[in-house]
Amino acid sequence: MKNVLLAAMGLLLLDACVVPINTSFESARMLQKGAGELTGHYTYYTVHDDESTEGINNNFGLRLGYGIADAVDIKARYERLVPKEEGASGINYIDLAPKVALWPGRIAGTVPVGVYFDDEDHEWVISPKLLFTLPANDQFEATFAAKADIFPEEGADDYLGFNLGFGISNNLNRWALRPEVGVLINPGESGSSWAWGIGFNAILPHRNKGGER
Repeated sequence: MKNVLLAAMGLLLLDACVVPINTSFESARMLQKGAGELTGHYTYYTVHDDESTEGINNNFGLRLGYGIADAVDIKARYERLVPKEEGASGINYIDLAPKVALWPGRIAGTVPVGVYFDDEDHEWVISPKLLFTLPANDQFEATFAAKADIFPEEGADDYLGFNLGFGISNNLNRWALRPEVGVLINPGESGSSWAWGIGFNAILPHRNKGGER
């Protein structure tokens, strides 16, 4: 049933019973030059059509970030996509994503270049994304993100993704708990995929040679 539903919605990835990644777990905030970031996250994916809803995959991920300049970051991500279907094999995903501040603290753009792969096949994807953040203070913020998944392989489907996430902390410049919900669609098909996730990121401040931050 799941494979049939996924195929009908044009969301099947690498002929496996999983859907593409559609989470951010970040805001338009940028890292300071020389600072690092460590993020861990979990996401549950479901697919929906007019008649049914199915749980599809559980994802577990890790992302590392580094501040190249105050307005430029680079981030690397690994994620494991684990199908709920018994006996189905999982898929790996890695990407490298430059991130640039367009309006400091409010709007940022990022262009992850990634690849999904398993033991037999791989599929490249380019996912330009815009992040729009409404910062309330250093304890809470809300971020809306919009992206396109572009698969260069001939005949592959492309997708549009949207998500809404929140940053909750006593100091968002040091750490944040990031709940998030997102929807992924194939413009040529009906139905959608929903992502429900939670992430945690920690900022690792730059230390100068004298040991001061």
